Amino acid sequence: MKPETTKVLVITGVFPPMPIAEGDHIARLSEGLAERGFSVDVLTSKKADGKSVKGCRVHAEMDNWNWSSQGKVLRHAQDLKPDLIFIWFIGMAFEFHPMISLLPTRLKAALPDTQIVTQITAPVGVRPKEHPFLTRLNLKLSARALGGGNISYEYGTILRDSDRVIAMAKPHLERFAEHMPGLEEKAVIIPPPPLIPMSVPGDASRLKGREMLGVPADAPLFAYFGRLYVGKGLEYLVRGFAKVRAQVPDARLAIIGGAAPDYFKSGWSVDDLHAIAREEGIEDAISWTGEFPFDTDAGSLYLRAADYAVLPFSEGAALNNSSIAACAAHDLPVITTLGERPEPEFVDQQNVLLVKPKDSDALADGMIRLLKDADLTSRLRAGAVALTKQYFSWDATLDSTVSVFEDALETAALRELA
Repeated sequence: MKPETTKVLVITGVFPPMPIAEGDHIARLSEGLAERGFSVDVLTSKKADGKSVKGCRVHAEMDNWNWSSQGKVLRHAQDLKPDLIFIWFIGMAFEFHPMISLLPTRLKAALPDTQIVTQITAPVGVRPKEHPFLTRLNLKLSARALGGGNISYEYGTILRDSDRVIAMAKPHLERFAEHMPGLEEKAVIIPPPPLIPMSVPGDASRLKGREMLGVPADAPLFAYFGRLYVGKGLEYLVRGFAKVRAQVPDARLAIIGGAAPDYFKSGWSVDDLHAIAREEGIEDAISWTGEFPFDTDAGSLYLRAADYAVLPFSEGAALNNSSIAACAAHDLPVITTLGERPEPEFVDQQNVLLVKPKDSDALADGMIRLLKDADLTSRLRAGAVALTKQYFSWDATLDSTVSVFEDALETAALRELA
């Protein structure tokens, strides 16, 4: 089936201008699929701005995602009769409600000829325990009515009844496979590309970015890029940078990104970071950009201004971290953290500098090391370029996604012939 004759329905709980990277990602991906010739409709929340993407029909109609809204999703799909439904899944995008976790099975019953592809952007499923008793009871009764095995508490029937599953990193796929034996046979890994429009490389963009940040032209500048929320390791970065400033008084730090909602109800606040900066006496050495429009090159200009990137993820770096893609695409040497499930694509001192997570001393040592070691810095910069070419480009992402769609549709066509 040719793309121009293929109707795709995207179901996503997040979309611009919601302050979450997954929203930016699916908007750009939907737009790219439309540019490739697919007929793309997007069903999403009422908070979405349908004018933020081109070539797609955005239906910002969902007040919430719960049992009472399930019928609305099914009716929309039945009216459209798509060839393929693309579910863009992370628990927080759907209020952690279990309705979405059983949706593939409901859709299969309503539209048996439609293929379902689900992309799980991070190992964050639904959380039935956070919902009232009646919600949990409905989940139990629904799961029993749907029948069959391999129904996961966190992912429902998503892993079982999606025709294809896309993960964004190998450690994530390994975790999903713990819920569904044999999942790897119908799953692929597609890392995220940079989610921001790129500015023109060169001195003009570098100086413009520094002007926007209020950073002197010759100051060594470290940059964190991404939205701010618990798990990003930012408290360790601020304390680590204070140790760097003690040795290199003209060093500067840019925190590029705005605060995301506290989806995990952790009590974390960006105010905590400002308090640490004041406590360490380095508030004047940090530039905070806050949120910036995803469809402008502002984020890219900020990154052009930087000399080094520092991404101190508390659980370690993974290919799904779009912040790494953005920094690598700007040829920045990247300092990041080593998790319990290392990504083989990240090679210490070759394309990233890996340090211990949740350790301000380790971050400080890494930053000072790059300031002193020009050869290592050059090697990491070259490694970032290689990573970008292999994994972090929109062409590669779209090629891989289209390949998954085509494979699912061709398999269905062969099944019909048989």
